[in-house]
Amino acid sequence: MSDSHRLKKVLFDIVEKHRKDADLFIFLGDGDDDFDDVLELYPNLKNERVCGNNDWYSIYPYFKLITAEGKKLFITHGHTFNVKFGYENVICQAEKSGADICLFGHTHTQYTDYINGMYIMNPGAVCSYKYGIIDITKAGIVLIPASM
Repeated sequence: MSDSHRLKKVLFDIVEKHRKDADLFIFLGDGDDDFDDVLELYPNLKNERVCGNNDWYSIYPYFKLITAEGKKLFITHGHTFNVKFGYENVICQAEKSGADICLFGHTHTQYTDYINGMYIMNPGAVCSYKYGIIDITKAGIVLIPASM
């Protein structure tokens, strides 16, 4: 999930819809306070997060590498990689990090691709009722753009 921009109801709806079957929730920034409110209601929700360009005073990093189901995920909001002008910088950084999956937000546009053995996803913006699902199985990885 990314870019809730104070549209908390949709963020809560997404979490409520998937909290029983999702192993991990990833928030890609621009709604740090919104996600804090989600965690207040669901304190045991397993999550990872980064900050966005509108998350002033955030304690979270601009990007990080995490592991889920044995796969490395490079997660970032994307503004520090200028994703509004192209995805090359963020993809290059994710490749350098050895990531299997690259996740970013910021553009508010859903996007999925598979480049040089790496899965790439922008889940879109929660404030536009968009998010993404990543299904990591023994058979492979599936990226699912989703809507509310």
